[in-house]
Amino acid sequence: MKKLLSIFLTLFVFTLNVQAKSSKGDFASIIKDSGISKDSIAISVRNADNGKVVYSLNDKIMMNPASIQKVLTMTSALDALGEDYKFKTELYLKGEDIYLIKLSGDPYLRYNDLKFLTKPVRGGAKQIYIDDSVLDDNCWGEGWQWDDDMNVLMPRFGAYNLDSNLIKLILSPSESGQFAKISNPSKYPLVFLNNITTSNITKLDIKRDSAVSDNTLKLGGTIARQTTVNIPSNNLKRYFEIRLTQALGENRIYLKTPFLPQKLTSEYTIQESFEHGIDVALNDILKNSNNMSAETVFKLSGGNGTVEKAIQKFNEFCESKKLDSSVIKITDGSGVSKNNLVTADFVSDFLYRNSESPVMTYLPTPGQGTLVQRMLPIKENLRAKTGTLVNISSIAGYLTTKKGNNYTFCIIQNDVKLSSAEKKILEEYIIREAYLKL
Repeated sequence: MKKLLSIFLTLFVFTLNVQAKSSKGDFASIIKDSGISKDSIAISVRNADNGKVVYSLNDKIMMNPASIQKVLTMTSALDALGEDYKFKTELYLKGEDIYLIKLSGDPYLRYNDLKFLTKPVRGGAKQIYIDDSVLDDNCWGEGWQWDDDMNVLMPRFGAYNLDSNLIKLILSPSESGQFAKISNPSKYPLVFLNNITTSNITKLDIKRDSAVSDNTLKLGGTIARQTTVNIPSNNLKRYFEIRLTQALGENRIYLKTPFLPQKLTSEYTIQESFEHGIDVALNDILKNSNNMSAETVFKLSGGNGTVEKAIQKFNEFCESKKLDSSVIKITDGSGVSKNNLVTADFVSDFLYRNSESPVMTYLPTPGQGTLVQRMLPIKENLRAKTGTLVNISSIAGYLTTKKGNNYTFCIIQNDVKLSSAEKKILEEYIIREAYLKL
């Protein structure tokens, strides 16, 4: 794919310097030449100054948007949470020996942060409670691929977010032909069926063997050098508690009682806190398409930690912007669910009506995030969010053309025929045509 995109980049640079012979905005010829079924692609290009649609194809047909949906959900989420919102994980004390950790679902909380947070805990501590009420316990979204629970791009998420909800394993070669060595620094209980052998190449095959247990991993393939692999945690609360116990142990605190749930009350006084700003999440979500962070932020925006309330807030936000959200269907915050359905017309209109939202400043330009190797010749003229799922490719954002005209656009492809690379190339030809002709 990289080679194919590299070849296209060369063609893209060349064609930007050659005036094409086709008529203004000859999108139809590009689509026809690509071989894609005309019914599998939706396009909406809209004047960013007055909202007038200048080109459309299937723009009212509902299609799965993949990750361009993050532009929609994060805009409403930021409106609800505010630009000053912070994920705050806090340590409280009641009396002399009763502690409470209030979770915020911070998607960027790490093990070292837990060590910092628990440093004030004194040796005579009797109990540590955990307030996990910030989010409900539905750790995956509606319509997610439940049989794909080894996908590190869509791990479970919730109040107990920690270490990106990934368990790091260190695999090391031994003698040639012998089994690899496995190290699990987190101490999360996993059973390994280890068939990885030492060789001169590294080619791993790691699966969860749920027929034995959810904590059993089948490891196969070969390994040539030390390699770190990530395994999505299948029990966020258990992983958090294990890592919390380790953090306390490094501070020489050893509790004899388990961590119990309890909501924060006025009897407690704050001792320490650790926080990340919403800007950290938005930058990661819009540039790198972080699904776990997007889901967390979206749920938080509802106010009660549920996706149902977040969707209600989204619909209210759309109504305030004179957008009819009844023509689309939103089921999660990230776009991972194939139950999500939008129209290209809605997305381009949403971008037009929310062009002043701070969220749009986080959209990547060519050379950044998911656009790191795409459309570099028009780096100063494009800000866009991409989306990719099986058989789905999409891109939406803002384009300033060669003539200096400003447009919002949305391209969605729900096609089983073209490869992912071919879909991306088609998107770039359409954007190139818009850049040159509009």
